[in-house]
Amino acid sequence: MKSLIQYILIALALLCCNIASAQSDNVENYRTRLLPYPTATAAQQGGVTPNRYLQVIDEWQEMDGALQGEFTFPFSWLERQVFLRVEGCAMPYEVFVNGKRVGEATNGFVPLEINITKQSREDKNRVSLCLNDDAKIRIIESFERGVPRPTVYIISQPRVRVRDVSWRTNIGKNGVVNVDFNVLMRNETLGAKKSRIYYDLFLNDTIRLSGGHLDVALGMYGVDTMRFGAPVPDSVLWSAEHPTRLYLRLKNRIEGRDVEFYDFPVALRALRYEGGAFYVNDNRYDMLWREVSPRATTADMADLYASGVRAVRFTAGYVRDELLEFCDANGIYVAVTAPINSSSAGMSRKRNGNPSNNPAWRAEYVQRVTSAIYTTKRHPCVVAYYLADDSANGICLYEAYLAAKAITGIPVFYEDGGNEWNSDDVYTR
Repeated sequence: MKSLIQYILIALALLCCNIASAQSDNVENYRTRLLPYPTATAAQQGGVTPNRYLQVIDEWQEMDGALQGEFTFPFSWLERQVFLRVEGCAMPYEVFVNGKRVGEATNGFVPLEINITKQSREDKNRVSLCLNDDAKIRIIESFERGVPRPTVYIISQPRVRVRDVSWRTNIGKNGVVNVDFNVLMRNETLGAKKSRIYYDLFLNDTIRLSGGHLDVALGMYGVDTMRFGAPVPDSVLWSAEHPTRLYLRLKNRIEGRDVEFYDFPVALRALRYEGGAFYVNDNRYDMLWREVSPRATTADMADLYASGVRAVRFTAGYVRDELLEFCDANGIYVAVTAPINSSSAGMSRKRNGNPSNNPAWRAEYVQRVTSAIYTTKRHPCVVAYYLADDSANGICLYEAYLAAKAITGIPVFYEDGGNEWNSDDVYTR
C-alpha cells in the first residue's frame, strides 16, 4: 500500500510538472546552455561571441518601462530556425519581437528560450523586454535581486537540429568507465528528414578517446534521441581533487552539408548520497558548505577557492553559467537553490499565510525547482539542489520535491522545512 501511495504521489507530481512547464507555442522547454557554431574552429573557440549563428544584444535603451534592443536577420537565415535566449532578468517580464508578444516569464531567474522564427523578418528586428516588478511575485522572492540587465542573444539553428545533449557515467571494473551519451534531435519541417551526427570525444584536444557517426530519420516535426557509448579510463573522472574535463565535438550533417558544430566540455563523475554522505566516484566526500550569494563574481569564487573552500551552496536566486563553469574548471562542489524565499510572508500555513502551503502557487513552485535542474544538469560541479530558503513548508514544496525527484538522481534538500519528508537528508537520520 505504501509503494502504491508513493507511485500515485509521483504520478501527480509529474502531471503537475508537465502543467507547470507547459509553454506557449513559442517558448521552448528548458535546457542547459547549448550554442551552435558555423565551423569546427569557431566551436573550439567557444563562448557567447558573435558569429554567423549567434548575435548578442548588448545595447539596450530604456523606453516606457521596457528594455529595447535590436538584432539583424541575414538572408542566410531564411531556411533556419531563430531563437531568442534570455539568461536571467531579475524580475518577471514579457518579450515582444517587432511589436508582437512572443513569450513571458514570471520567473526571471532562469534562462528562457523562445522560438521567434515566425515573428522575425529580414534586416533589422526590434526586441522589447517589458519588465513587471509584480508585488505578488515578490512575496516568494525575499532576496536581493539586483538590476535587471540580462544577457540576451539570438541563436540560429537548422530546421533539423540538435535540441539537447546529456550523458551518464557508469563506473565499471578494472579501471574502465562507461559513458552513455544522448543527443536529442528535432525536425522542424513538414516533411521527413535525415541527419548524420559525427561525434568525437577528446582528452586535452589531442587524445581521441572515441568517435564515429550515427544516422537518424525524423518524420514531420519528429523528435528522436541518438545514443552512443564510449569506454574511458577512470583516470579521467572529475572530482574536486582532479577536475579533469574531456571535450565532445559534434557535427550535424544534413543532405551532405555540415550545418552546425558543437564543442563543449564533458566532465564525468558518478554521484550518490547514502547515510548522510556524498560519494563522488565511489569515494566519500564530506561537504562543508559555504553559503554564497548567486550574485558573486568569478573573482569572488577565485578568492574562495584560494582560501580552501571546495563546496558552496548558492542561496536563492539566479546562478549564472559563468559561475558554474568556474566551479567545473576548478573543482568546487555546488548546491543550487531554486529562486524561492517566501520569508516575508511569515511561517503560518493558514489561509493568507505563507504561499508554500497555498495550492494556487503550486505550478510556480514546481516550475522554479524543475527549471533550476534542467538548466544546470550538465555541470558536474552541481551535486545537490535545495528547494528554497526560509519558506516554511506545505503542498507547493511537497510537490516541488516530488517533481524534482522524478527528473534527477541528484539529492534534493530543504533545511528550513521542519524536518519533514521532502528533503533527502531526512531519510538518512
